[in-house]
Amino acid sequence: MPLPYARLTDPASYVLPQIVRTPRLLLRSATADDAAAVAQARGESYTELLPWFHQVMGKPDQEHDAQWQSERLTQAAEAAQRRERLPYLAWASGTCIGAVDLIPVWRRGQFRLSYWVRSSASGQGYGAEAVNAMIRTAFKVLDARFVTTGHAAPNTASARLAQKLGFRQIAQQPLGCELPDGLLVDGIAYAIEDIAVLPPLNVSWG
Repeated sequence: MPLPYARLTDPASYVLPQIVRTPRLLLRSATADDAAAVAQARGESYTELLPWFHQVMGKPDQEHDAQWQSERLTQAAEAAQRRERLPYLAWASGTCIGAVDLIPVWRRGQFRLSYWVRSSASGQGYGAEAVNAMIRTAFKVLDARFVTTGHAAPNTASARLAQKLGFRQIAQQPLGCELPDGLLVDGIAYAIEDIAVLPPLNVSWG
């Protein structure tokens, strides 16, 4: 099989779906108007999210604050316009239950995936459903060659989700992640190169 070449396509030529639907979820491009809902979800989940996202999180009072979240969401929407980061919020029955971001390397056809689920919605399969949908979006809508994700080794919930969705482990980096107390742990990296490995899921775009 011939080796692939870098793509020269202008990222602005890709039409980003505003909405991604699954049987239980609506994933929608993040906007500043979602600030109050995100503040509620992030504030509720601060303790659970901190070990894995502490380097990009605010302080507890900031994560609870709608104005602070509005500023963050505005920055995220601007990054999406520049095609640097594609942030989607996940909603179930009108409640924000988490988010999924796709971080593209357009020339390579590579997308790195990051996600979180609010505490009160964990353990219900929402994370797997949202991530499954966004992987399908990357391949079917954005012409991905492969999608990657990763987590700190102690994050067993993320490990279970990666295994459930059919990710293949591609690397284990010693001392690749730092926990809030400064402890260094391994980082685990995964990839998916074909949506055929994913559990079946009905997804539509709009």
